[in-house]
Amino acid sequence: MRLFDLHCDTLSEAYQQGCGLDRTPLHIDWQRGAALDEWLQVFAVWTPDTWRGDAAWKRAQRILRYAHWQAEQHPDRMRIVQRREQLGASVLHQCGALLALESAAALAGELSHIDEAAALGVKLITLTWNGENECGCGCLCAGERGLTAFGKAAVRRMEVCGILPDVSHLNRAGFWDVMELATGPVVASHSVSAAVYTHPRNLTDSQFDAIRDRGGLVGLNLCAGQLGEQSFEQIERHLDHFLCRDGVHTVAFGCDMDGTALPAAWNGLAVMPALYAYLYRKNYEEQVLDRLFFSNCYDFFAKTLPAFDKQAVNTVL
Repeated sequence: MRLFDLHCDTLSEAYQQGCGLDRTPLHIDWQRGAALDEWLQVFAVWTPDTWRGDAAWKRAQRILRYAHWQAEQHPDRMRIVQRREQLGASVLHQCGALLALESAAALAGELSHIDEAAALGVKLITLTWNGENECGCGCLCAGERGLTAFGKAAVRRMEVCGILPDVSHLNRAGFWDVMELATGPVVASHSVSAAVYTHPRNLTDSQFDAIRDRGGLVGLNLCAGQLGEQSFEQIERHLDHFLCRDGVHTVAFGCDMDGTALPAAWNGLAVMPALYAYLYRKNYEEQVLDRLFFSNCYDFFAKTLPAFDKQAVNTVL
């Protein structure tokens, strides 16, 4: 099977633990990825709510550079995807890695850091984690304050720099501010349905519909606290709910591996072929499954990533 997953915390965890990605105690490594026919993965650099200012930005920079170092050390296993032409693998079992920031606390309240993040290959930024930062309030904040002035300016600057706004973790007021400000598609990289299980992190139907109508993506996560029950049956309930809302071109997976606890029997990334097989046995069509597990994300980024600028290269030459 082919997999394009919208969110994991593996990069941050590997950096924290000082391990490579060839064979790890984490949910994701190259060994398990080799079982996939084709694999693209969004690796997020998570900034905890307790980190602020220059320290948060420098930490994010170090982890982003660590990702590039991993790709340089293991070119047969990993490539950093920054342009649409890089989506297709040139080497068998090579992971195409897209980079993201989880929580704009990493920006330390500086718009210039958005440009620097873009230069380091960042393609998505989750505006908040669960708490409050310079951009606004996460889903567990008291009250319903929307984006700050800096948060609104950040959304505008992200669009200029080719970085997509990620609304997972954001509170409701902040979400609607993003939808008003953004002129292009919006992503909820790792979120499930509030209609299936009530949780402040989960998307309401109106939020899902707004992302769908904008041509965005919603990646289903595997977090027990948001699913309501960590089982294939419950994942299917969330999936079916979004599909019944005309979401066949919108729904994907953003499993949140290494950002949430998973049953040991699932064996991290190895759970995805098992989940695919389960859904196939439940009579999901192969074409639909390929959309959910791969093509929706691939087609989306084939449209939103910049193309290789041949004219600029010719000018340099």
